[in-house]
Amino acid sequence: MLVYQNNTVRTSVRKMVEFLLREGDLVSGTSMTGDVEAMQEGARLHRKIQKQQGETYHSEVPLTMSWHLANQSTGQEYELILDGRADGTDRITYGEIDQSEEENNDHIDEEQELILIDEIKCIYGDVTQIEEAQPLHLAQAKCYAYMAAFEKNVQDIAVRITYCNIETEEIRYIYQIIPFGELEIWFYEVIDKLKIWAEFMIFSKNICMESIGQLQFPFDYRPGQRQMSAMIYQSIRNKKHLFLQAPTGIGKTISALYPSIKHLGNGSIDTIFYLTAKTITGTVAENTFRLLAQIGLRLHYITITAKDKICILDTVQCNPDSCVRAKGHYDRINEAVFSLLTKEEQITREKVLEYAQNFTVCPYELEFEAAVFCECIICDYNYVFDPHVNAGGLFGNTNKNRSVLLLDEAHNLLDRARDMYSADISKEELRTIRKSFQQRNTYIVKAIQNVIRTLTSLEREEKAIREAGEEEAGIYTKTAAMLAAKSEKLYYPLLRLLEPLKDYLKEHTEFEDRDDIVQTFFRLNHFLYILERKGEGYQIYSTGTGNRYVLRLFCVDPSACIEEYLNKTCSAIFFSATLLPIRYFRQLLAGHLDIEAYNIPSPFEKKQRLIAVTNDVTSRYSQRGERQYQRIVEYMELTIQEKAGNYMIFFPSYEMLHECEQSACENERLKDCDFLIQKQFMKEEERASFLKEFEIDRKRSLIAFCVLGSLYSEGIDLKGESLIGVMIVGTGLPKVCREREIIRTFFDTHGKKGYDYAYRYPGINKVLQAAGRVIRTVRDTGIILLMDERFLWRENQILLPQEWDSYYEVSLQNYPMVLRSFWQSQDQINE
Repeated sequence: MLVYQNNTVRTSVRKMVEFLLREGDLVSGTSMTGDVEAMQEGARLHRKIQKQQGETYHSEVPLTMSWHLANQSTGQEYELILDGRADGTDRITYGEIDQSEEENNDHIDEEQELILIDEIKCIYGDVTQIEEAQPLHLAQAKCYAYMAAFEKNVQDIAVRITYCNIETEEIRYIYQIIPFGELEIWFYEVIDKLKIWAEFMIFSKNICMESIGQLQFPFDYRPGQRQMSAMIYQSIRNKKHLFLQAPTGIGKTISALYPSIKHLGNGSIDTIFYLTAKTITGTVAENTFRLLAQIGLRLHYITITAKDKICILDTVQCNPDSCVRAKGHYDRINEAVFSLLTKEEQITREKVLEYAQNFTVCPYELEFEAAVFCECIICDYNYVFDPHVNAGGLFGNTNKNRSVLLLDEAHNLLDRARDMYSADISKEELRTIRKSFQQRNTYIVKAIQNVIRTLTSLEREEKAIREAGEEEAGIYTKTAAMLAAKSEKLYYPLLRLLEPLKDYLKEHTEFEDRDDIVQTFFRLNHFLYILERKGEGYQIYSTGTGNRYVLRLFCVDPSACIEEYLNKTCSAIFFSATLLPIRYFRQLLAGHLDIEAYNIPSPFEKKQRLIAVTNDVTSRYSQRGERQYQRIVEYMELTIQEKAGNYMIFFPSYEMLHECEQSACENERLKDCDFLIQKQFMKEEERASFLKEFEIDRKRSLIAFCVLGSLYSEGIDLKGESLIGVMIVGTGLPKVCREREIIRTFFDTHGKKGYDYAYRYPGINKVLQAAGRVIRTVRDTGIILLMDERFLWRENQILLPQEWDSYYEVSLQNYPMVLRSFWQSQDQINE
């Protein structure tokens, strides 16, 4: 809402009004993001209405006021600037105004000329039913009116709210004439509220910048750590983006945060977004801020928790009938935000829940509101890159080009982006909501039927192409081309459905299947958004037939979508232990942007770890069976026989995990081991309990059975004796499926190695992440056992880190000797 720079606080009229004067209930489905089509159509109508006015009408009139003030408590001087653009100004007489539309008219001469402030609002509702202006619309017009009246030194001024229906273009005018004295009292009541927030921001920012000026790096630099920090500092200073391949255990979090915080201190940036793919990675960032706070850092940071994890209800229902906190939420939210910010600097999930309870507001909305005033925001990728989440949220509220994005474990962004920028529409889901509206709204039923009819038409054209009898490759090419060209037919039927559906959800806040319909609305809205913006990086395909027909807009190459957001930042730093091959990630995450990429060598000595590759194990699906499972278990047995301790073994699937678990349980020589099994769906407390098992001081060996690419193969920090070895079964290749094959074909046709893009690169990436769990500090030692003979293939070996060049090729016969030699060498070093 406020922008701070050099003891100056600036805001716009619209943002000020929407923040300070809002009131009422929180209702899902009434504040839906992503209504870009309505915004575009509204902008067109704005221009049309403005052009239709008379010669004395002026459009988009800039208005600004500023005040030189001093904080009464601290004496700190600052400048407060309020600006904006009135949709239009004109000069009219009272006689031109329909007196029935004007309440305060006794003191006005009909021939008296007045300045008119015009505020245009384009809506989908029936404008003929509007009897009075919405409070926030009127407040915005009154602010412009005071600013214009003050500038022109007039005693009375007219405001007009022009409501226009987007579909019919029918117009309804709401007038009000306001004496200057009355307007001035109202206006400065609003400004007094604004000053409270401005003075908080000035005070907070000055403390923050002063503390950063004295902040020192909290450790002795590890090898490579100073280099990483320096590169990031230079990139932010030069407003450049950067890719950094940095080894696990180097201390990437502090190496990325420290130089970014220093730029906060010199005023070159306003906000740091620390972006993660997993909750556990955000926890590492939180711990880093706590550490820096202990040595003097003063800033506000907040961790954003997903709605379904922070909602107080068992099922998320954002409406006043289901949730007491939604009732009157906006009447209390500003007080809650101010209290939270003035009393806390480290705003964790627990703090958000505490203050939300104290003020009876929604915790999810509270964390979003508070985040706008924080210097650092720890959150998931989607709060920046998802077009719907950030439309009116965190990233959209930051000052353009004064934000830094720190993308931890950046390799995860690729698949996440593909998911964010893909969309599908299901005939079955449409039929379900059509049934829900049969007795409620016949117009919506007809609109749903039009969408279904269009989908059916596309399905028939696909069927005709398939029945033509061509080869499969030709059928695929023709159906893809047809869908790319004709899927646009869904645009207007969807648009005509979504608007009345949104209005219905606004008006009806409580009915049996409302939550399901809200979710359908969001999915359809997302589909419409992607349909309009899909570009060359998309492939369109369908699945199912009849009622189960689903049309999918699949984002194969999300680089253009990501690039749109990168262009709004000062600098984006992509860092991970696994950004290999770098050209692959740079192409798919940054597109055509010219971004430098560096590989920071590992600070750890090769003698700290043993890398062994088996030549007698394979995880190929065609060769899986009891013989292979027994051999994997034998390697486990030999591993703990040479050195008891805590180990993790990663499998390519839950199916294979359970087969090997059963074989291990039947092995007599593993009876003295403790087994820890990753479940397919684990709650947060179960995940935490799983990791705590590694902290227990036990005499028996612990073997944790995990799945490659899951939450335990990255982002966890098990140091020293808590983990002394990782065994990895398979090369991590994703399962063959339609979308993987589409990725393969897409890049083949674009002159790339499609198999590598679809399978090999993602697979090796998962392997490197899992292997990185072992060596976390200069004192750690451990083994990495790669259990698949395909790791010996040259095309896979060239993708492994350079420091992995000294590995042992092993079999069941020589593996014990190799292990024994390694652990004996470690004993000698420790002596």
